Amino acid sequence: MTADVISFPGHAGVVGQPEIEVSAEPDDRLFWSVTTLLGAIDKPALLFWAAEQAALAAVHSESTWRGMLADDDPGCPHTSAASCAVIKWLRDARFRKPRGVRSATDLGTAVHAAAEEYELTGKRPEVDAEVLPFLDQYDRWLQRFSPVFEATEMAVYNPDLGYGGTLDNILVIDGVRFLADKKSTRSVVDASGNPTKPYPEQVAPQIAAYRHAKFAAAWRPRRVERFRRRYYALSPGEEAMAVPMPPVDTGLVIHITPESCEAYPIRCDDEVFEAFLAIRDSARWLYQTSKNVMSAPLVAPGGAR
Repeated sequence: MTADVISFPGHAGVVGQPEIEVSAEPDDRLFWSVTTLLGAIDKPALLFWAAEQAALAAVHSESTWRGMLADDDPGCPHTSAASCAVIKWLRDARFRKPRGVRSATDLGTAVHAAAEEYELTGKRPEVDAEVLPFLDQYDRWLQRFSPVFEATEMAVYNPDLGYGGTLDNILVIDGVRFLADKKSTRSVVDASGNPTKPYPEQVAPQIAAYRHAKFAAAWRPRRVERFRRRYYALSPGEEAMAVPMPPVDTGLVIHITPESCEAYPIRCDDEVFEAFLAIRDSARWLYQTSKNVMSAPLVAPGGAR
């Protein structure tokens, strides 16, 4: 494994600096986060997962919801008043996690952080028992392919098209320069018993957006959170320090589970980028324009309703 920390030619900034959450400054320009934009597209697998969590709660926690049915709330609009609390409890099953177990998001963040530290330092970090099998699998993959890392955790921007984001890696394997993104999951097999794979409809436009960015940050990137949506802040001084986005040959998604790690080449060409731009336009409609297209109810002449 080669895990050098790379600087861009002609610039002393080291790629791999963590983002910081900030409040926007008066002269900042704010750009949509790529991952926030991608939140506008449907995720059928997530809907299936949410329904499955409710079904599992119903099957494995029967004594709990049956006990809740013993309570009666006369104000509940459902046929059985006490069923109101049970319906809500089952509906919200996807938000609960077993005591002492990380959420999928928290686990993914921990796996990602461990992989990043390994890439930047070349030394395996100490991790807990839950993260360890993921890091073991990733380590085996690194030993198989010996990638040369040219960038890690690099923020990129496209001011002309109004977005920013942070790519995981630019790496070279056997002379091919990949823009890579890592995805991790506890799930080893899917509902059909087949090995799980990344979702191309989500990761391909993400990688294409990064590939078609205008420039990369050689400073510590700043993010702003507003109404659960993420934006990248950019000041005129930061933009003046920017370096051109380095060219890559294609995309790569690295899929890590506790039992395997495989990398799938993935297109991030002009056609896929056009799809990302369509998603961006859909997100703008969903998050912004649609909020202001409907007025108050019409009032009849003379003020009658």
